[in-house]
Amino acid sequence: MLELIDFVKSHVFAVCLAFLTAVICFVFEPALKQKSFDPTNIVHEDLHFASRCDGEASSDDNYLLSLVIPAYNEEERLPLMLESTIGFLQSSKDELLKQCQKVLKLEKTKSSIIFEIVVVNDGSTDGTISSLHDFVRRHRESLNFVDMKLVTLKRNSGKGAAVKAGMIYCKSSKLALMLDADGATAISSLTSLLNDMIASQSDVVFGSRAHLAQKSKVERSFVRTLLMNAFHFFVSALIGGSIQDTQCGFKLFRARLQSFGGRSRLA
Repeated sequence: MLELIDFVKSHVFAVCLAFLTAVICFVFEPALKQKSFDPTNIVHEDLHFASRCDGEASSDDNYLLSLVIPAYNEEERLPLMLESTIGFLQSSKDELLKQCQKVLKLEKTKSSIIFEIVVVNDGSTDGTISSLHDFVRRHRESLNFVDMKLVTLKRNSGKGAAVKAGMIYCKSSKLALMLDADGATAISSLTSLLNDMIASQSDVVFGSRAHLAQKSKVERSFVRTLLMNAFHFFVSALIGGSIQDTQCGFKLFRARLQSFGGRSRLA
């Protein structure tokens, strides 16, 4: 009987180990295949420049906050997400300015334009680019306080490469917010991230989709839930359990960070 129990235990362990290995390979396969970051795959386009004060230069060094939005085949959801994002930035501009100044310990800013939005098109095959151009054309009047730019990866390279391209493009900005094109996290959560960065003086602050957990659990398939939990377990084992939602696409960075080695915090 004891031999049977030992046999079952050893086989269960082997199956679990094989499953975890398969999950790790599945998750990290794109990163392993991508040998290097290819700058020839990137095209930049300035979509809109807001009006400056007389004599004021249009310099990237003047932005306090850059919003980096990776997008792949988001023809329908991207315009809706941009509309809510711009509406929030416009209505909360004064408060966000004060928060950014506290984070950066600045008394005043050099520019009247403190925000830029950088959409990174990751080789979309639908009408993502045309819908973005149409959005800018239709909302030009409401964009009088923010600059909008487009970074296009000519070949689909994955979300990681898209985020990296966007962060490199806005590296001269002082803060950078990474957020998903599907609006999975409300843009109003930016206020909480800034407050937490002020309080903790962290270099990176992670958002969380905990409030959507129950709804997502109902909508996700069993296999996807199983893979997700296995991945979270693996990541938590590596970095500790303080970050509950490692895959949340809502993260605030001090944009001059050269790596992710700085202090981080869950908001």
